[in-house]
Amino acid sequence: MKMQGNKKAWLRIVEAFIAIILIASVLIVIYSRTIEKPSKSESIYNLQKTILDEIAVDIELRQNVLDNKTENIENFVSERIPAGFKFSVRICDLNDICGLQEYKEEVYSSERIISSTLQEYNPKKLKIFMWEE
Repeated sequence: MKMQGNKKAWLRIVEAFIAIILIASVLIVIYSRTIEKPSKSESIYNLQKTILDEIAVDIELRQNVLDNKTENIENFVSERIPAGFKFSVRICDLNDICGLQEYKEEVYSSERIISSTLQEYNPKKLKIFMWEE
C-alpha cells in the first residue's frame, strides 16, 4: 500500500510540473507578442538623424553644406545607407521648402540646419530623402 501512495505522490508532482511548464510557456508567448519592435520607419529616421549629426560635426562636410557642394556629402551618405535603399540630398536656404523633384511611394526625410563656421554666417538646411528601391 505504501508503494501505491508513493506512486500517486510522484504522479501529482509530475502533473504539477507539467502544468507549471504549460502556464509559463503561454505567458512567454504572450509576453513576446506584446514587446514592441522598432518599426522600419523609426529605424530609418534614427539612421538619418545619425548621418545628419555626423555631417554637422565634420568640419569639411559642414563647409561643403555651406558652399552648396553635395558631392562629398552624397559619398558620405552612400557609405552609410543600407542596401536596397536609394537617397537624395538637398541643400536649401532656411526659408526654402526643400522637396524632391519626384516623389516615390514611401519616402523618409529628415533635415538639419547647419548654421555657420567661425569664418562666416550663412545658415543652410540639409535634407536627406530615403526610399526603398
